Amino acid sequence: MTDTASQRRLSTDQVEAFHHDEFVTDQVADFRALVPEVPADRVVVDVGGGCGFFARALTDDQGVRTRVVDMDPASIDAARQIGVEAEIGDALAPSFRGDEEGACFNLILHHLIGADEKATRALQVKALRAWRGRARYVFVNEYIYQSYLARLSGRLIYEITANPVLSAICRQVARVLPAFKANTFGVGVRFRSHEEWLELFAEAGFDARAVRIGAPEPISKVLHVLLIRTIRRDSFRLEPTAA
Repeated sequence: MTDTASQRRLSTDQVEAFHHDEFVTDQVADFRALVPEVPADRVVVDVGGGCGFFARALTDDQGVRTRVVDMDPASIDAARQIGVEAEIGDALAPSFRGDEEGACFNLILHHLIGADEKATRALQVKALRAWRGRARYVFVNEYIYQSYLARLSGRLIYEITANPVLSAICRQVARVLPAFKANTFGVGVRFRSHEEWLELFAEAGFDARAVRIGAPEPISKVLHVLLIRTIRRDSFRLEPTAA
C-alpha cells in the first residue's frame, strides 16, 4: 500500500468547511516578513491551497506569481475563477516545472493523517521532504497547541478525532457543548506544539531560519479538559539543512 493510499482524507462536505479566507491576512503578513523578495520569473506554489485565497492575496499584495496545487477539483475551479493558476496535484507526490522559488503549506500539514501516529508523522515529513532541492525555501503556517502537560494536547485531539467511537461520542457532546465541535471527526487531525513542529521539520531535512510567533487565540474553558494551555498560529521559513 502506498503512502497516498493510506492517507485518511476528509469528505467533500468536510473539505468545503475550510473554504474561507479567515486567516489569509495574517498568512500574507507573515510571508512578507519572513520570505525574501521573489524574482519575477519564479513561482511560489501554494500546496493544498484550496480556493486560492492566499495565492490571490499574495499576488495582489506583492506581485508574486503563484500556483495552487490541490486534490479537490471544486477548489481548483474556484481558484481559477478568481484568476489564480491552479492544478490538481498531490502534496505527497508533487510534480515540478522547474520554476518553483518556494512552497507554502498554510494550515495543511495537520490534515495529512495516516492510519496511526507513526504513519501520520511519516506523511507530514514526506510532504515537506519532497521540496528539498526543488525550492529555495518552504513557508509553513501551522496551528500550535501548547499543553499544560508536556505535549499531550495535540496527541489527545488526534486520538479522539481519528477514533470512530470517540468521534461519535464527541459529536453528541458537541450538540450540548459547541466548543467540542470538530470538522475532522472520524478522520483525524494532528496538531503539535511549537517544539514538535521544529523537530518534524528537522526530520524532513529543514532548518527554521526565520519564525513568527502568532497571537494566542481564545480557548473555551471546557477545552481545558484537553490540557490546552495555548492555541496560536506560528509561521516558519524553512531552508534545507546544510549537508
